[in-house]
Amino acid sequence: MFSFLGALFLLGFLTSPSWGQAHEAEIVGTPETDEDRVTLKVKVRRADGRPIVTLDERDFALEVDGQAVEIEEWESAEDATPPPAWVVVLLDFSGSMKGKDSRGTTKYEGAIKAIHAFIDRSAESGGDIQVAIVPFGEPGESCPVADIPPVNKKTLDRFFPTGDFKLQNYLETLGKRTPCASTDLYEPLNRTVRFLADNNDIRFHPPEESKISQPRLAVILLSDGYHTKTETEQQDFETLQYLLEKHEDIVVHTLGYGLTPEQLGEKYGLGKPATRKDLGNGKGKVPFAEFVDKDRLAEIADMTGGVAEFSGEEEAVAEALQLFFNSLLEYQLVYTTPNTQRGSKHEVKAIIENSIESPIAGYTIAVFGRSLPLEVRLAMMGIIVCILGLGGVLPFWFWGKKLKEEAES
Repeated sequence: MFSFLGALFLLGFLTSPSWGQAHEAEIVGTPETDEDRVTLKVKVRRADGRPIVTLDERDFALEVDGQAVEIEEWESAEDATPPPAWVVVLLDFSGSMKGKDSRGTTKYEGAIKAIHAFIDRSAESGGDIQVAIVPFGEPGESCPVADIPPVNKKTLDRFFPTGDFKLQNYLETLGKRTPCASTDLYEPLNRTVRFLADNNDIRFHPPEESKISQPRLAVILLSDGYHTKTETEQQDFETLQYLLEKHEDIVVHTLGYGLTPEQLGEKYGLGKPATRKDLGNGKGKVPFAEFVDKDRLAEIADMTGGVAEFSGEEEAVAEALQLFFNSLLEYQLVYTTPNTQRGSKHEVKAIIENSIESPIAGYTIAVFGRSLPLEVRLAMMGIIVCILGLGGVLPFWFWGKKLKEEAES
């Protein structure tokens, strides 16, 4: 009996949503101060980069200047309104997207439906989330330039709020098109990163003096293929790597849609996970249209702290996009800074599950002391008026009266 109960306890311990999950905690942005009250926004991730949104208040502790402080207000990531965000969804428009997934749905149709679900969920959250959906691909003989929507400033800047019916209409219009291009993973992503990194665009990078919080900048790259421009691949990838390292505030999430290398190896009898060397026509070869570069997609996401997912059918794609939405969510904690003075500087860190510590974040108290209650301020104003009257007006009145009497006499 003891062994059975012990096993049940261990199983519950391992599967509990608030134990043993956290691998990394991060204080997002600069702590927001209102006199000596401070609001922290905290993200928590697992070792694989997936966000954790199921923790409760007991899993959090705070230290300010090395001293434990009480959390006075707490809001879960799932309940909190997501921060403002600009999200670009890069949708693979290659011909292989006409192929069917494991459920018999064409991958292009499955991707469109999954993006619909992502938009609906984002709209329900009540956050200010702007989304642009941009198909991408490389033209060829069977797919002229005119059939492929370009990836440029005009198409990248086609943002709509998630609750706007025009976004739904645009997505439905895209769903009626037929994908036909070849896959170019890097150049569309390069252009997107450059577009979001434009410091002159105050939507993405508000001036510090405006006191508008920095919005989240994210890219979702959904592809069922691999970079087909093999002759320039290394150079193209290094360019992308340079841009992503330079602009750390832009997060790229990647979603591979298709069979994994392991599944392809089993399907075509390779006896090992499929690689590019196994691509070709004929027996013992993996068709070009079925290979998805899972490792490279994961590498791109990892460089930015994004999430890399791989799905073989429509429902799993929708779940992955839900995971990307969760990555926008943040826990919110409010506390009072101890030992505050005007202009004093402080450091805070969050501790998750008694073991995972966030990097330290610094902030400055601009104004010391709280505003007094209204009735106290009114009483003080009345006293000041009385003092001014007694000490200023009355002496002048008596002096004027005396001068008048002297003049009359």
